[in-house]
Amino acid sequence: MLARGCLFALTMLLLPQSALALPPAASALLPSGWSFLNDPSPLLSSQERGRALVGHTDDSARPVTQADEGVVPSATGLWLPLGEMTPVAAFQNGRRLLIVAAGRHVIDTAGLTNVAPFEGVSARIMADVTAVSILCPEGSSPLIRPVGHGWTVSFGRHSTESPDVMLLGQDEGALTFTPPREDGALFVVTFRDPDSGRRLLLGLSRSGSVSGDLIRRGAGFEVRPSLMGLVIAADADAIELRQNGKQFFLDRVGPSDTPLLAGGKVAAYGASDAGVALAGSPPEDLRESVRRAQIAAAMASAGQRFDARIRLAQAAARLANGALVSQVLQVALEDQPEGNTRKDIRRLRQISAVLNGRADPSLLSEEEGATPEDQFWRGMVRAQFPITGESPDVDVQRTRTARLIAAGLPSVSGYSQPLRHRLLPVAAEWVARYGTAKDRGVLLSLPSVPETVLARALTAAETHALDARGQLETLTHDPSPMVWPVASEAALRFDLEKDASPAKAIGEHVDGLMPAFRMVGREREARLLSIDAFIKGKEWRAAQQGVQDGQAVYGKAGFPGHDRLLVIARGFAEQKDIEAKNALAEVELLKAAMTIEPNDPTLQEYLLKALERRYAVLGLPEAQRTVLRGLLQNQQGPEHQDTMVKLVRLDLDAHDLGAALHDLPSENPADVSVLPGGQPEALEVSVLRAEVAREQHDLPRAAHYLTGRTETQALKMRGQLMEQAKDWVGAVSALKPVIDAAWTGRKEASALSPDLEALVLELAGDASRAHDDTTLSALKRQYGSLMERSASAGVFKLLVGESSAKPPAGG
Repeated sequence: MLARGCLFALTMLLLPQSALALPPAASALLPSGWSFLNDPSPLLSSQERGRALVGHTDDSARPVTQADEGVVPSATGLWLPLGEMTPVAAFQNGRRLLIVAAGRHVIDTAGLTNVAPFEGVSARIMADVTAVSILCPEGSSPLIRPVGHGWTVSFGRHSTESPDVMLLGQDEGALTFTPPREDGALFVVTFRDPDSGRRLLLGLSRSGSVSGDLIRRGAGFEVRPSLMGLVIAADADAIELRQNGKQFFLDRVGPSDTPLLAGGKVAAYGASDAGVALAGSPPEDLRESVRRAQIAAAMASAGQRFDARIRLAQAAARLANGALVSQVLQVALEDQPEGNTRKDIRRLRQISAVLNGRADPSLLSEEEGATPEDQFWRGMVRAQFPITGESPDVDVQRTRTARLIAAGLPSVSGYSQPLRHRLLPVAAEWVARYGTAKDRGVLLSLPSVPETVLARALTAAETHALDARGQLETLTHDPSPMVWPVASEAALRFDLEKDASPAKAIGEHVDGLMPAFRMVGREREARLLSIDAFIKGKEWRAAQQGVQDGQAVYGKAGFPGHDRLLVIARGFAEQKDIEAKNALAEVELLKAAMTIEPNDPTLQEYLLKALERRYAVLGLPEAQRTVLRGLLQNQQGPEHQDTMVKLVRLDLDAHDLGAALHDLPSENPADVSVLPGGQPEALEVSVLRAEVAREQHDLPRAAHYLTGRTETQALKMRGQLMEQAKDWVGAVSALKPVIDAAWTGRKEASALSPDLEALVLELAGDASRAHDDTTLSALKRQYGSLMERSASAGVFKLLVGESSAKPPAGG
């Protein structure tokens, strides 16, 4: 039944039986060792659903969805029952994901036809292996991992997990690939690429992959990238892959003088074959070595001059004299350009780029060297390029660079003292900031020397160690101008994260130290820290100024301010207490901010709202109206209506009836959304129409807009219109519900509120003019005692008829 294939098409992963218990009847529908992670009813037929639900009376269970039997929901993950501790090799050919597992495993894939994202899945048993082919969605990143008695496959736009890579080394003439976790489940098979037919040597394992850094091409073979295990494309029959239970060996069959790699033999793992000796001796000897090398280069014959110059460059590199290394290389390569292909020349160019802080794109291509020292110099070259943006890709590049540096960090301890003094602090700091826990472990394993003290303190801060703040505080008093600014920045960042100091004070402190941060190359990061501190302290003006200053220095692409701009603009827009003395400066700042991201509607709306609030504080209604009209262009729904109401009120305050009529929505019923209750328009809109009509001296039309409205605001205005028309009876009729509603919540009060007292006097006046004795008596009975305590007691008595005083003129 379900075993025919539809088991794979699940809304979640399929897990082993122990993962989740199901009703016995539902479990009986599955093969032994399988169970659903969630409700399987959408996959079952009507009869099967009935069988699965027999005896299952848990009220908390999810209801069974009535779905067409022919519709199978999409899957987000797939579990392959390949057995426990089964090693695999997984790799991609275009959109095809191929998984080769050791052993013979029967897998039925009939139910996975056209089930997204598994558009095409097939399985085939071949000799002593099982091959599973899966067609991947466009742009997806496959992720496989061992789970229980099998392997899971899932997809995503970007893989959030980067599996551990194989460790590349050398054993005599063989390349070695060591999985990061020793499990003893290694297996080697020969396989044919189903697309190209090329012979593949597969190293099956349960951990370890081959990343782009480990790709190697040699005579007759190519190491390919993989998701799991090892994939070697071998055209030469003399190439073999073997394993000893702990690692894979790639070698030639029998004795041979042909190097395994086209570029020559790889040096032993842990050293480099670049041929540049960087080990040191006392500084005095290093300087003497440079002097003698200079003399030798000057006296060398034409045929020996190039090598003599290169020996001079090596001596200068050991002395960490980057300028001399660069100068000597430039002259040597101008005379002999073909020397650029030598490995020692490439290494010296790397050293020159690092010592001189120059980003050299020509050194970014991957070299053949795979030893830790080779990786270290590749990472150091990458570290010279400026870091721009804050995207996930940038984070990946930072982590990759830190991994390369950490791989060869121990090698630096054997370098000459001047070179070690130049390299170690920078390299260790990079690993501390951007490395993984594994990379930081390499750093912490180094001897605690002055060059690594700062990096260790940064690592402590990154891992929130108990003594992290104390370590940083000690280093803030270090006399070195290259140490104390870095420690100060880290300490201030630590305080901001822990709320150890007021955020505003931290931001101001960072700003005060900006020249020192600039000197150590941390100005960009310090500016961002200052902005984050001001944002946390809700100092929107200072934060906005920081973003604009940073983008002016580094450009938009080099200074990640967009997300911060959104937060700042929203803070400006929602700020309640706006001081008039600051409003004018903030207006100029906000107007400048609108030109930074003119095509971002969300940002522009926040900035316009912030501008409107400040124009209101400054008493600039014309500017306020201009901003409100800009807001209306991109708003919809209730927000659009609120802005329109505010704009029309400003039009009325300015006695600009033409603008008010223009800004009001059309009276066409087709343009009006009927609200619950049958009202044709919102209250605010109706009141505005009435106010515009009153300004036009069209009282009947104004009253018409309020017909049928029972809201307090509408009744108050209707009373005013009746008073203006001297319709006292109508005014009394409109105001009585208003005063009753206001009195309902204050029956127990010992005094009337100013608003309620004014309403009582207004209604009494209207009733007196209408000769409505009933209303006057009710007012006297209900409010007489309370009005006696007010300053308007005499007027109230006069209106309700308790005084013999003459009525006021005009009464």
